[in-house]
Order: sequence, then C-alpha cells, then structure tokens
Amino acid sequence: MKYATINPVNNELVQEFEVDPFPDLNISLRAYKEWRKLTVEARATAMKRVADVLEKGKRKYAELITLEMGKPISEAEYEISKVLSGFDYYIKNSAGFLKDEMVVTNASKSYIRFEPLGIIFSIMPWNFPFWQVFRFAIPTLMSGNVSILKHSPNVPQCSRAIEDIFAEAGVPDGVFKNYFLTNEDASKLIADPRISGMSFTGSDATGSILAAQAGKHIKKCVMELGGNDAFIVLHDADLDFAISGAIKSRSINSGQSCNAAKRFIVVEQVAQAFTDKLIAAVKKLKVGDPFDATINLGPLARVDLADKVKRQVEESVKSGAVAHYGLDIPAGKGNFVRPVVLTNVKPGVTAFEEEIFGPVWSVIVVKDAAEAIATANDSVYGLGASIWTADKVNAEKLVSELETGNVFINDIVKSDARIPFGGIKRSGFGRELSEHGLMEFVNIKTVYIN
Repeated sequence: MKYATINPVNNELVQEFEVDPFPDLNISLRAYKEWRKLTVEARATAMKRVADVLEKGKRKYAELITLEMGKPISEAEYEISKVLSGFDYYIKNSAGFLKDEMVVTNASKSYIRFEPLGIIFSIMPWNFPFWQVFRFAIPTLMSGNVSILKHSPNVPQCSRAIEDIFAEAGVPDGVFKNYFLTNEDASKLIADPRISGMSFTGSDATGSILAAQAGKHIKKCVMELGGNDAFIVLHDADLDFAISGAIKSRSINSGQSCNAAKRFIVVEQVAQAFTDKLIAAVKKLKVGDPFDATINLGPLARVDLADKVKRQVEESVKSGAVAHYGLDIPAGKGNFVRPVVLTNVKPGVTAFEEEIFGPVWSVIVVKDAAEAIATANDSVYGLGASIWTADKVNAEKLVSELETGNVFINDIVKSDARIPFGGIKRSGFGRELSEHGLMEFVNIKTVYIN
C-alpha cells in the first residue's frame, strides 16, 4: 500500500509518503485519561481553537482537497465551510446533549450519565476528505473520547493537515492522531483491546469485512456505506425545479458521493419532458481543470475509479440502456469521465443494479407513484431517497414506504450537522451527526440510588 498524492488532472506523482509503524497506543491512552476529565465546556473551548485554525486556512485546505482528489475548487471551499458549521453546532449543543438525564423510578434518585468510551478508530474515504473526518471526529471528541485516523491513501496531505490543525490549535498530543497504516495494521488496531470502537465510511464490500472484524472483537462500530439513491419525480412535480435538483445532486463532487441521486425514477406521464430537459442540462456541463472556476465537473479521484465508471456505462449500454453523452472531456492522461444520461434503464441493467460513482444520470420510467416506490426499494442499498411533487401531504404519506435512512421532499439528499445521517440494508448501520451521532460512542450509564 502506498500513500501518495497523485494529481488526478494528469496522474503525475506529486509526493509519496512512507507507511507508519504500528501506533503507540500509550500516547492516545494518556491523552484520553486527561481529555475525559475536562468539562464539556473546556473541550468546546479547545475545539473552537481548532475551528479558528481551519477557518484561517480555508483557501489553503480547499486547494489541498482539489489537488489530491480533483474536486472543483468552489466545492472544496464549501466543504471547509460545512466543517465549520459542524463545529458551530456541536460547540453550542454538546453540553446539553451530555447532561445527566434524570429519570423517575422507585429509587430515591436515578439518572442516566453519558460517558466516553476511550480510543475510537476511524477509517475514512477520499471523496470528502475533510468533512468525512470532522463529522465523525467533532462529536466523538466533544463527548470525551480520543481518536486515531486511517485516511484513504490517495489524500495523505489532507489527513496530515487535519492532524496539524489540531496541533496548531494546542489540542494535547494524542487526542487526535493520524497514521499512514497498512490494512494489516488497521486490522490489528480493531483487534487491540485498547481500542473501544470504530467508524468506517466507504464501500459496502470493505464495510462488511471491517464490521465482521469489529463484531469478532465485540467492538461498537458505525458503518456509513454505499448508496444507489432514488430521485422520484411524480406527475405533478415542477420539472424545472426537479431538473436543477437532479443536476446538483448528481454532479456534486463530479458524481462521487454516496448520497447523490443515482436512479432517476420518473412516472411516465412526465417522463419524456423530464428526460429531454435533463439531457439538455447535462449537455451544458463543462468538464476540466478543477481549479478553473467555470468548470462544473473535475476529474475522478483515481484512474481505476474512472475506468470502472466507463466500464459500467459500457455494460449498461450493452444490456439495453441508451447513452446521451454531454460535452467532450479534455484530452490527456487525466481521470476525466464524459457526463452521460442513460435512458431505457431497467432491472438487470448495470446502471440499475450497481452504484455508479461518477457523472451518470440513469432514468427509469414507471407507471405511477406505487411503482416508483417499489422500484426505489428494489435495491440492496438504503441510504436516501428524494420525492419531487407539488403534493407534499401525499409525499409525506409515502415516506414510511421508502426503505432508506433519509427521505427528502423537494430537495436533494444531503448531510447536515443538525439531523442524523445514515442508512439501512447494505448502506450500513449507526448514525452520524446530530445528537444521535454523538451518542454512538458514549457509554449510556444507568445510576440508581436506593
């Protein structure tokens, strides 16, 4: 395994890093013993300093994101802003979330305490290299735990920068540690009794392996895995409004988002009009250098990821889908993928069955709302779904029928620090964000005084 920055625009090696030895967990343990003793307010003060360092270097960190994984620079800056919103939310609310909860029982006094677990190990992905790390780390650290990070090998400078931010903010060494680990050492960490839990965001294939390892060693874990989200367009939807959502949801991060809309399920009454508008909109998207402010889509993060998307599109066409391609992509060695709308997508077609991690809009035509729900649920994944309609009352009735962790009506599925995020089925288990995310790695302790 190599940790290296490879520019996805041209696949040139920028910098390579040596793998670290197995972590000295005593560093983290010593930090945990002191960090957990602090009041929530004292930890909030330290985290505010971290946020200040991040905000001060916002442009620098955004450029690092774009360099390592190819995200358009405006989206990279937005990612840093989103992280800062996460700091604001937990700094303001964690003390209330972690306050002892009094319960009336037969005891003279009984209550629930919320205490940290210890060292929490996180394995994080490249697609949102700052947001994914911080949305786990902020609530985990605010509740008194400490954390060890194994980041994706293609964003090593991002992961090192995050550790440096904590150091620059004066957070004690060991509260947040980043290591360039082999997969073998990651497995050893999960097995180590000094590790109290783990959080993983990534593919369902890798997640099933890690969840099995965590289960073997009776470790609490959160799994944020893949998605093949449905974007349901009903007969009374505002089509122009829905198209704007369809473009935004699928083009964010050049299509490399687990909660992006991937299956566009449209009732036949408006299917042709929606499809025509969607194809026209996709054909306007510009692909190119992510540092160019006029660009909509940058390169995919790695050459193997780009090759996989191209293969999935080819397989879909071979099995009956029709491809409507957008503008040409830049010539050269970069990981660029030509945006495409696929029509005539049906069960059995690759674009229906698999998650495609790239700028591909797969249109599926159904008879009515009932068939739309059934089609949306016809997936091994259950992360999110959106419903586009003028009848919000009816849409709310459909919410309970969707087998997902998130349902958005007349908006795209997105994460927000104020509401929980996570999925069901092969999209994983557990939640991040909100009070529910903070509670994933605390000991909910009952105290009963007779």
